[in-house]
Amino acid sequence: MLFLFNDRIFDLQRPEEVINSDEFPMSYAQFLKTSRGMILHLVREEIFATPLLVHEIPERARQLSLLVAAKTGVNAMLAGPTAAGARRADEIAIQLAEVSLMTISNLFQLQDGGVLSPQIVEKSVWAEMRKG
Repeated sequence: MLFLFNDRIFDLQRPEEVINSDEFPMSYAQFLKTSRGMILHLVREEIFATPLLVHEIPERARQLSLLVAAKTGVNAMLAGPTAAGARRADEIAIQLAEVSLMTISNLFQLQDGGVLSPQIVEKSVWAEMRKG
């Protein structure tokens, strides 16, 4: 499964299998007890602490992507401060979406080619979501 987190795409394989494996830093039992709201709170905390998380700590961003994908079923997330900024983690805005396989695959190819930019992601995904 491909997952778009801000302007970076992660290949998550099969999120449910990865979360249930020994290599994931949270047990499957803990995951089942963790609410959707708690997972989104973790995303807010991480983005507040490290706004460019997807580029600076991609493995942590991938882990958060796995949690979000497995808990919500979506394949895209935009997380960051609003235009007014964020003085606290709870002011980080999160938008979740289901992006078509064609769109996310095309974006993944651009990323592999080193030409994916925040502007391309905005135009291809988030601006389209706001229109429709």
